[in-house]
Amino acid sequence: MFHLSSSSPLYYCTQRAPARAAPTTAAPLAASAGKPPLAMASPCEHHVPYTLLGALLSGGGGPHAAACGGGGAFLRDYAERGTNALLWAALLAVTWLLVLRLAALLRLWALGARLPGPPAFPADPGLAAGDITGYLSKLHGSYGPVVRLWLGPSQLLVSVKDSRVIKELLTKAEDKLPLTGKTYNLACGKLGLFISSFEKVKSRRESLKSFLDEKLSVGSGGSSFKIIQIVLDRVDSIMARDFLDCRYFSQHMAFNIVGSALFGDAFFDWSDASAYEELMMTVAKDACFWAAYAVPPFWKPDYRRYRTLCARLKLLTQGIVAKSRNQNGVLSLIDLSSCQRSERMIKDPCRGVSLLDGVISRRCLNEAAEGPLSSEEEICGNIMGLMLHGISTCANLIGNILTRLALFPNLQCQLHSEIVAGHSESSELKIDDVLRMKFLLATVCESARLLPAGPLLQRCSLQQDVNLNSSITIPAGAILVIPLHLVQMEASTWGNDACQFNPNRFLKKDINFEEILAAAHKGSNGINLFTDECDKTESFLPFGSGSRACVGQKFAVLGIAMLIASLLCSYEVQPHPALSKEMESLVDSNCLHHIPNPKIILKKRSI
Repeated sequence: MFHLSSSSPLYYCTQRAPARAAPTTAAPLAASAGKPPLAMASPCEHHVPYTLLGALLSGGGGPHAAACGGGGAFLRDYAERGTNALLWAALLAVTWLLVLRLAALLRLWALGARLPGPPAFPADPGLAAGDITGYLSKLHGSYGPVVRLWLGPSQLLVSVKDSRVIKELLTKAEDKLPLTGKTYNLACGKLGLFISSFEKVKSRRESLKSFLDEKLSVGSGGSSFKIIQIVLDRVDSIMARDFLDCRYFSQHMAFNIVGSALFGDAFFDWSDASAYEELMMTVAKDACFWAAYAVPPFWKPDYRRYRTLCARLKLLTQGIVAKSRNQNGVLSLIDLSSCQRSERMIKDPCRGVSLLDGVISRRCLNEAAEGPLSSEEEICGNIMGLMLHGISTCANLIGNILTRLALFPNLQCQLHSEIVAGHSESSELKIDDVLRMKFLLATVCESARLLPAGPLLQRCSLQQDVNLNSSITIPAGAILVIPLHLVQMEASTWGNDACQFNPNRFLKKDINFEEILAAAHKGSNGINLFTDECDKTESFLPFGSGSRACVGQKFAVLGIAMLIASLLCSYEVQPHPALSKEMESLVDSNCLHHIPNPKIILKKRSI
């Protein structure tokens, strides 16, 4: 009988063994007395609960497993080791992502340092006051036609002023800023028309442009714009006061024109139209502010109230969508697998065609896209996005034109003479007539040139660097801007009177507007108003240019021209007496870039 030390595994097992097991283990111990100590290993040595395979080989939950801690100890140990493995994997993944972000940031710094511009973001009084155009003008004067500006450690802004570089830039930079899509998503919910990536929205844009172009086709006649006459019929009720607020009147006109185009005749007898307009303007005003937050501020009561307004706006949109469907019989009469019904409605606009018909019949938003139709939520979001975008663009241009009509009586007389000569009073005003009114179209375009919808035309390239022929490389993710006021009022392109209102600059050559509207210049969805003067073509950007140009440019220009023509046929636009004295100096200098909201009077013309 040999002595068992306290450090021996066998000693440990015999001390832990139950008393009732002593008789049964005596014989084996005596029989194995002549064998080496290694041959007498305890079963505990074979029970290694560190792996699942070891647990299976050990026989699971036998008595010896229970003696060594049992299955619970194994599961706890196994869970700890699995958790540690997952934590290590997560740590490595996060570290790898941070390394990639750091590499991208260093690359942005390296490529940005090659572009001309100030070394940092300096404090400028004009910039602090919100005059971004004036500040960019100073930078371009100091550093040239391409200037970079650091907005932060990871935000690079590149401003381009040269017209030839602009053309190439707008062709290669096809994406919108992510903040733009975030703003529309916040205000409108899920939508597919205002996505940052051009590739994801390309087919939808082409379908929408096709529908709008067919809606404005010459063959459709003036009936497609009967909505404008209905809008003008409301002028008498609006004129219950002595004067009109020009900004509100322009917004009201734009709201009714865009709403009628989207929803058809159902929009005019909609009882919630006024509440919808007011709510939409409130939502649009605060959308950019709340979208600028990287994390939605749910803890702010104002943000929660804003989200409530957005939800209410969505409910109203769903209501007018349902009303338009029921009134136009869209759901019951349209075969969703074909466009035959939509084709008939487009060729016969008197039957209440609306853009919503195109949405449901795959005519507009889903015709070119593969797969099933958009969900109800996405259709509603697209409708709201089109309303917001169309109203902001059209209202700004209508208000600018009305202000100039009130302040320039000679301009109004010249336009009225052309409109009267262009069609007889007994006949309905048609698109053919408007296309022959070159001075009217030139007036609309000149107003858009001097006062575009926004000060900056913004683009970006999300995935790839933009390599320009002038040996300039703009890194991916940089904010690309074109200061429209500087480009569209450049004296070297537009002449010494570039800052003055002069529609005749668009009429220096014999231009066939009908042909121009039918075939825009290559690479743009807009209107090419010039034949040989390519510098002016590339410097006329109120609706953008390139692949991401506004698809509704022709619709907006012709629609507003039709509105102004119909308005001047029946009314004379006069300035409020207080406005005449206030704006006398500005009229003399033709400097109308910072006009306060004017008050105008619509006087009925005598027949």
